[in-house]
Order: sequence, then C-alpha cells, then structure tokens
Amino acid sequence: MNRAHILRAIWRTPMISRVQAAALLGLDKSTVSLVVNELLDQGLLEEVAQGEASRQGGRKPVLLQINPRFGAVLGMELQPGFFRAALCDLHGRVIKDWTSEGCRGDESFSEYLLNIIGSLLDDTGEHQQQIMGVGVAMGGLVNSLKNEIAGSIPLHLESYDFQREISDRCQVPVIAENDANACAWGELTFHRTSDMHDFLYVFVQMRHDDRADLTYGGIGVGIGVVINGTLYPGASFTTGEFRSAFWNNQGSGQFSLTDEEAARVTEDPALRERFFRELARNVAVIVNVMNLDHLFVGGDVLKYRQELGPVLREEIQRNWPYETPVQCEISFSSFGEKAVVYGAAAMILDRIFSDQIFPLGDIRNRHGRAEVLSKFTEAILGLGER
Repeated sequence: MNRAHILRAIWRTPMISRVQAAALLGLDKSTVSLVVNELLDQGLLEEVAQGEASRQGGRKPVLLQINPRFGAVLGMELQPGFFRAALCDLHGRVIKDWTSEGCRGDESFSEYLLNIIGSLLDDTGEHQQQIMGVGVAMGGLVNSLKNEIAGSIPLHLESYDFQREISDRCQVPVIAENDANACAWGELTFHRTSDMHDFLYVFVQMRHDDRADLTYGGIGVGIGVVINGTLYPGASFTTGEFRSAFWNNQGSGQFSLTDEEAARVTEDPALRERFFRELARNVAVIVNVMNLDHLFVGGDVLKYRQELGPVLREEIQRNWPYETPVQCEISFSSFGEKAVVYGAAAMILDRIFSDQIFPLGDIRNRHGRAEVLSKFTEAILGLGER
C-alpha cells in the first residue's frame, strides 16, 4: 500500500521531493526513501532537477516524477461509423494516434473490436511491450468497474460482458467506459495538479448517420460528474444519463424538439438557439444545486462555442436565487474532437496509479482507503521486475 500511495502522490504532484511526499502522505521519511529507491531501481520513477534549498540551508532536495517512458496506455473512441485511438506515455502525452472510418460488417461485435485492438497493438511498434492497458469509450450504459455494458444504442449492444468477451482475450487489461465519463476523466487527469475537484462535463453529439436521424434527430447528450476529485458513477452506474425537464413526448430524443426539428438543429439558427437554451437550463440546475466550481463542454458543439457559451453563463446565473454571481468557470474541452480518445487513455492512467482496488476516493469509502493494491499497480510492479 505504501508503494501505491507514493506512486499516486508523485503522479498527481510531479516534481515533488521525498520530504514533501512524506509530509503529504503522513509517512515516515525513511519509509518513503526506501520505496522511492526501489521504484527508481525498477525504472518507474526518475529523479529530475533539484529544488531550492530551505532558508536554513542544507542540500537541495532532489525532485521526483513518473518516468514517462516506462510504459504506455492506449485510448480509443468507438462509434458506429469510425474509431479514433491514441497511444500515450505515462505523463499523458500522445506518442501516436489513429483515425479510421468504416462500419462493422458481418462479424460479431467481439470479433470486430478484438481485430481493431489487435491491429492497433501491432502498429505501436517498439512500444507494444510497454502497453499497460487499453481504454475503450463508447455511448451507452457502461459499468467500468465491473467492465460490463448494460446497453449501447449506437453499437447495438445489450447486457454485454466486456470483461469476458474482450479483456480476458487480450494480453493487457481492456476497460470499457461511457464516452461522456471518458471526457471527464481526461479533464480530471489533465488538471490533476490543480485544485479542480468538483465539475461537470457535458458531452454533446450531433450524429448524422441514417439510423440516428430517423429515430431521434441525431442529438445525444451525456454528462460526466466529478466529485471530490474522482468520477462519480452513481448507485447503478448511470450518472449522467438524463432527459430534459422540458421533454413531454414531443420526440424520441432527450429534449423537447421533435425528431424532425432535432435533425435540422445544425442548419437552423433558431432551432439551435432553442436547443442550447434548453440544454443550458437543465445544466444550470445541476451546477447550482451541486455548487460545482467548473463546467466543461465538449463534442460536436465546439464549433458553436460563441453561441453556446453566453447562453450557459446567462442561464446558470438566472437559475441562481441570490444576487451574488455564481462562481462557476465555463470551459470548452481541452482536447477538442479528441476528448473521448484522450479521456479513455486518462482513465487507464488513473487506474494504473490508483491506490485502491476501486479508484472512487471518498465517495465510496469514507472510512479509509481499501487495503489492497489495484490490478494495475500489481501490473506495474511486475513490468518493473521484467
């Protein structure tokens, strides 16, 4: 557990000294030094530039960080008509990425995805033996802790055992995640050194395949919720699934637009403003009720940020019952159209450096952290021994 705690502390706070890590974790300095030296020998940590000496003088502290070249992770966004993927080092920096269009043919979903993962792993070249995990993000109800997919309308899946069908058949762990949740993981990892702990990620898709246009106009919105520095899945792992408070059987989608209206949102400014206003009013309630300090927006609406941004700010403030301004910063995705891909990779990074078997922070375990190493931490130690 000391190894796991120290690894996570250094990952979340790079350029930290042994003394600072000991103070942060409440551990004895000699214990931290012993573990750090072991991890340096394994190659997982590296010493970098020296810090400043204290006012009392003495030696300058040696700073630590995760060795980004020790391993790699693969993130993937899977959609009915295409997939994107990115290979990232242990700092989350992209080494290589891929984009491919095409629909699944006659093969089963399992065969289709296993073939994609296999081809990607083969194409990573010298990094293949370093890959420690693969994250696959998609639309639908996904329990990423049990690695099960309750259902995915875009991918035509129901009660799919992702662990048995995919992960158990690969040489590295492969974890499924909802696409909106993946986006939240991306921002959480990107901002891991900041004090950003409570935020909402609103992921908006405007699909243009025939099935989406015919059934619900192609508009899909998912929400990722981060509380106390970790993704909150909910009691049934369906946090972020919602239908607008203004919906009243007008269409088969999530909003008060008919399917025909939803299909014209991208080309009709008046319908788009109506959709943005309704979206913003729903989001405002969540932001204000939960007192969140940040809101991220991503997906296909990035091209309309000049239209959507002011509407969000106006509706969040309008929903607030007091005269004081709402303290919620609104940002658009840090990763653009690659947000889902990078988020899927970030989810794996967070699990690798988790100090719990289930990385749920104080949300699920208020009486202390689980006294068990995560599967990924054990994998790290094994990779270091090799």
